[in-house]
Amino acid sequence: MTTDEGATSSATASVVRTEASGDSGRVLLLGEIDHGAVDQLDQAVEKLLESGAIHLVLDFAGLNFFDSACISALIRAKTSAEERGGTVKLANVDRYARRILDITGLLGSFTIEGEESPSPRA
Repeated sequence: MTTDEGATSSATASVVRTEASGDSGRVLLLGEIDHGAVDQLDQAVEKLLESGAIHLVLDFAGLNFFDSACISALIRAKTSAEERGGTVKLANVDRYARRILDITGLLGSFTIEGEESPSPRA
């Protein structure tokens, strides 16, 4: 397994870390992922995909805040992985993040780690 410490943005106190093993990769989101930090997420996903990791998990465990820029990045990650025959799952999605994904109509588009299929819409 390889690990990339990622970049830190002092303006938003955000960090994106990646882990890869074979065709699987994990992106750990820490702090705030907003318009000022979303490039970190995009770059991390692209780096994993370019390395051959097409089955990605985006881990919300350390995420304190995300906005529409992050939501757009989630959609880009899913599209890019699926274009390569891969998948994107979300992990450690708390009730607040789940609610935002539901309000935006995206909850049903993503599989939450530990669930067999995309989350049903409420």
